[in-house]
Amino acid sequence: MDVVGKRILITGASRGIGQCMARTFSRAGAQVILVARATSRIESLAAELGGSYYTLDLANDSEIDGFINRVEMQEGPIDVLINNAGIEIGSLLEDLSEPEISQLITTNLLSPQRLTRQVLPGMISRGTGHLVFTSSVAAITPTPGLAVYCASKAGLSKFGESLRIETKKTGIGVTVLHLGPVDTDMWTRVADNSVFQLAQKRFKNLSTLKSVSPELVAEDTLKAVVHNRREVRHPKRFSGLMALNAIPARITETLLAGINFRSELNNNDRR
Repeated sequence: MDVVGKRILITGASRGIGQCMARTFSRAGAQVILVARATSRIESLAAELGGSYYTLDLANDSEIDGFINRVEMQEGPIDVLINNAGIEIGSLLEDLSEPEISQLITTNLLSPQRLTRQVLPGMISRGTGHLVFTSSVAAITPTPGLAVYCASKAGLSKFGESLRIETKKTGIGVTVLHLGPVDTDMWTRVADNSVFQLAQKRFKNLSTLKSVSPELVAEDTLKAVVHNRREVRHPKRFSGLMALNAIPARITETLLAGINFRSELNNNDRR
């Protein structure tokens, strides 16, 4: 997809990867729509980039209901939805409260699903669009101290892979970002997690933990949208592991090749 003039909605755009994505897509000629919980950071960034901004608490049901429709009434159809916002709460499971578990799962998994459901009909009717999901290496590697976070990202990755099959032949692309350490405040919080620190020390001794910049992630995300790539992987030294993880999805897509699920569904509905 040529992103020049396209409307790109980015959640979690106030800092880190999301902020870098906003700058990168704007430089490429896109119209960026920034979304975050507070206006303090995205207001000035939107002004700088000539974009627009909306506040949204992804864990608040009333705020997320009809959100895409409200944005599109003001801005026009969304061409690319980047579900980037996410939170982590590092702790042993029994030390987490149930509200914390609910907040994490809602923000990282349920809200991207709801926003995608809202934006999808318009993309399908127009025959074009792209969906991006910021997932994690934690989706495929068990990580002590981050059990709920891992579960949320594993769900997000499988959601994206399944959606890719559902949207085949609709003109919609799907990209999942599988990211390890990225030089952001969020990674600093993960690294400071006392439970994870023991695993982190072992990983570092094995030279498997190498961080990348959020700017690099943003550039690769832009390339993935432009060239309709299914995945972005960082760090590259984890690519082999990620490739192995992708095999079941590839096999499933191959086995289901040639089936037009939407056509079959419409035919059955008419019977």
